[in-house]
Amino acid sequence: MVVSPACYLGLPAWGFPGWTGTYFPRPEGRETTLSLYARVFNTVEGNTTFYRVPDRATAQRWAAAVAGTGFRFSFKLPRTLTHEARPRSADLAAFFDAMEVIGDQLGPFLVQCPAALGPEELPRLEALFARLPAVHRYVLELRHPAFFTEPQRVEPLLERHDAGRVMFDSRPIYRGDAQHPEVLAARHRKPDVPLLDTVYNGLAYARVVLHPDDSQNGPWVEEWLARGADYLEAGHTLYFMMHCPNNQHCPAFAERYHAALREHVPGLAPLPPWPLPQQPGLF
Repeated sequence: MVVSPACYLGLPAWGFPGWTGTYFPRPEGRETTLSLYARVFNTVEGNTTFYRVPDRATAQRWAAAVAGTGFRFSFKLPRTLTHEARPRSADLAAFFDAMEVIGDQLGPFLVQCPAALGPEELPRLEALFARLPAVHRYVLELRHPAFFTEPQRVEPLLERHDAGRVMFDSRPIYRGDAQHPEVLAARHRKPDVPLLDTVYNGLAYARVVLHPDDSQNGPWVEEWLARGADYLEAGHTLYFMMHCPNNQHCPAFAERYHAALREHVPGLAPLPPWPLPQQPGLF
């Protein structure tokens, strides 16, 4: 029996206005924006939880929208836990109480730290990880320069908690055409940090920001095709989150990446078709 590689492909959100009518129809009946998205992609970067702790009823609706699929949510921890000197205990308890109803369809949680959090704050980060339920997996995104020049400083924490480290790649928008209007409007929201592509604890988690002018993305995509194939061949679980300064481009970029990755990885299943038939030449 051929085992399908553990590859999860997703976008920064499950809904974007420009996707409706292009890739997805308007939800009708029991369909939702999320259930339509989950027909094609098998993970998503859940940004909504960064800004607000959901209640159990909301989490239950999310779970129902992807029931019966192999979908895995990758929610961000609330910013009240990662961006405040004193994490709010009530938010931590409420967050994981809500997440409990999603059950097996939870993927790794994204612990995204502010750029100001440097090595001197590691004890605070350790204290947070010590309080996170060990039943889940976590990936850590760091932005302070010291963690890129001395990555070993955080490795003991990753090993103790069986966690991964986010591979954030914004090179396409910082090395490509910097005057593109969509890049100019969004670069302040995308950090320019070095790419570290080491896999920790079998969890390869990539957040890749492609340039909106796809003619400039070739070298970066080729790199990520080679990395993705290597990670899957090594038996790692790959989460690949496709970003762009304009989210309108993300579905097509992700579809092309996945199609090309299949040429490198035997056994990788194709993406399901878009819920809306595509016009010739869209890709």
